[in-house]
Amino acid sequence: MDANFVSRLFERGTDKGFSEQEIYYVKNQNTEISVYEGQLDKYNLSENAGLSYRGILDGKLGYAYTEILDEDAINMLVDEAYDNAKIIEVTDQVFLHDGSGDYEKIAQAGKDESSTPIAEKIAFMFEIEKRIRAFDPRVKSISRNSYSEAVSERWIKNTKGLDVSDKVNYCFAFFMPVVEENQDTRSGLGYDISNDFTKLSMDKIVKESVEEALKMLGAKSMKSQKCPVIFKNVVFAELFSEYMGLYSADRVHKDLSGLKGKLNQKIASPLLTLVDNPLLEMGLSTSSFDAEGVATYEKPIIEQGILRTYFHNLKTAYKDGIASTGNASKASYKGTVGIAPSNLILTPGEQPLQRLIETVENGVYIVSLQGLHAGIDSISGDFSLQCYGYVIENGQLTRPVSQITVAGNYFEMLHDVEMIADDLRFSILASDYIGSASVKIKSLSISGD
Repeated sequence: MDANFVSRLFERGTDKGFSEQEIYYVKNQNTEISVYEGQLDKYNLSENAGLSYRGILDGKLGYAYTEILDEDAINMLVDEAYDNAKIIEVTDQVFLHDGSGDYEKIAQAGKDESSTPIAEKIAFMFEIEKRIRAFDPRVKSISRNSYSEAVSERWIKNTKGLDVSDKVNYCFAFFMPVVEENQDTRSGLGYDISNDFTKLSMDKIVKESVEEALKMLGAKSMKSQKCPVIFKNVVFAELFSEYMGLYSADRVHKDLSGLKGKLNQKIASPLLTLVDNPLLEMGLSTSSFDAEGVATYEKPIIEQGILRTYFHNLKTAYKDGIASTGNASKASYKGTVGIAPSNLILTPGEQPLQRLIETVENGVYIVSLQGLHAGIDSISGDFSLQCYGYVIENGQLTRPVSQITVAGNYFEMLHDVEMIADDLRFSILASDYIGSASVKIKSLSISGD
């Protein structure tokens, strides 16, 4: 990105009458590989970059963006932002950050993946596929698989003194094998995440994916009942993630959150602590600054059951008379500023998963949820989701169970957390990058036969 381009852009904006200006530049490089029966099924290598421009004119915020960074783009950006600012009717206070704050130095970028030949990554996927098929004769096919790699550079600079940049990268691989026995078909999922391709564990992906599928063979439904439920670590992370919008100050201000007016009140079991950590090493959302350039920091959202803060950007923080929590977000350089968490951690406990299971006389251990987006009401907190897992009897996992539905209410469930295991893991399926340990809930409704 040419710094001279930005200087000329700001000069043109000043001439047009903008009192404050900002650029938000992003460059992404992405690689995706999938294989099928020993053949390369997909190989995509893409690179894109773009810049958005914001300017304040007579107290109103104009906005424009481009992928082309030439002299013509300078006039286009300024003129379009000017026109937008002139017609806007929103009277909210608008802000650009002045760059104040303590910015942590984060060495988030891992190994330069371009130094590893693509052929090695393709061979890695071929080998996993080969090992999965050889793991057990009941493996019949692989429904999905992917290796994904991303490198992202970001730069925010404005005329108030802000000038921050970072570069992050990550990669992950997953496989979903299908097994069959006696006309019963089941699937499993195995994955690994890193910021260095050479650290991805082939054995972990193979073993986890096939064993999960095999253990579900013969699964049947069960009688409907209300009973204790243990959620597998990544499954609870996925469920919890669907409700994270409730913690957005913007939704609170719009009366779209059941957590309005709950600050510093008990909203969950004292066992539950939720931390937003944008400085987490190896986190997929790690950065020392947010989408407005505000310095980020680690903070509890729920602390031993007490709601400590909502997620704020500059606008919502101004309305509440507080400082931003550094949770401004943008889906891309084209997007407008919103609010989102970074790396979320539901703090693990000290007991192994087996100990949680041993405390249940009659219940269910859930290892997968389906229809998360369709079966959840984020306003009322109610959920009803198809799932599968294992019956727990007398403190032991017994038979696999499927064709069941788990139902409850998010707000009530938070209070009913009875135990949290020590098996923290991050999910690749959750809407946000969130990690959780396995969690025992006092009671939920299971619908089956």
